[in-house]
Amino acid sequence: MFSSDGQLLVSGSVDKTVTVYDANQGILLYTLNQHERYVTTCAFAPNMPLIATGSMDNTVNIWRVEDGNSVLGYTTNNSYEDRKLSGQVRLSVTEWSEEDVLAWLCEEGLEQLTSIFKANNIDGAELMNLNKETLASALKIESVGLRNKVIRKTEELKMQMQSLCMGIPDEFLCPITREVMKDPVIASDGYSYEREAIESWINTKKRSSPMTNLSLTSTLLTPNRTLKMAISRWKNEQLS
Repeated sequence: MFSSDGQLLVSGSVDKTVTVYDANQGILLYTLNQHERYVTTCAFAPNMPLIATGSMDNTVNIWRVEDGNSVLGYTTNNSYEDRKLSGQVRLSVTEWSEEDVLAWLCEEGLEQLTSIFKANNIDGAELMNLNKETLASALKIESVGLRNKVIRKTEELKMQMQSLCMGIPDEFLCPITREVMKDPVIASDGYSYEREAIESWINTKKRSSPMTNLSLTSTLLTPNRTLKMAISRWKNEQLS
């Protein structure tokens, strides 16, 4: 990503760093180290000396270019994600408050259920115990589609909790299956997936990205050998 005046170039990386270059001379100016996961997006403010970087650690860092020699940064998080995933405090879903659950519903596009969950005092522990029968009989959610979506989203939360408890780096998990990848490949959206999972997705979802929901510009899948080696090293460390 180039700055509006074309003087700077910023790039994010799978090594969790952000690099800023002098675009004219090709000189590395800064290496920024504040993210805990892959850096997936970078952007310059059009009229201010600011750089925004987003990461799979669910944070956005804002960097201010103070002068020619320094960059200062701070981190911002989204509501319930701030409590659940940021920094060293990783609050279990079962410890979520009722407000955290309501924020999660909005985040997942289930705003229409907030009044029902609020009226029934559903906190994190109750959320994890929900099933289709409870949603239908106790909460009286008539829509089969909504009930299925709630169950699907809570299952995803359970898998995320399991991966955190096991200490599995999130970037080792396929975004589709949420399982450790055996044959990771990079799709045209820039994300890595388990080959079999993304191939099946492309064949059934009409080439939409699982992460962005935008159309994939190509169905070409590139082996992510670097990630595959990192997963292999991690597995060996677990056995030692």
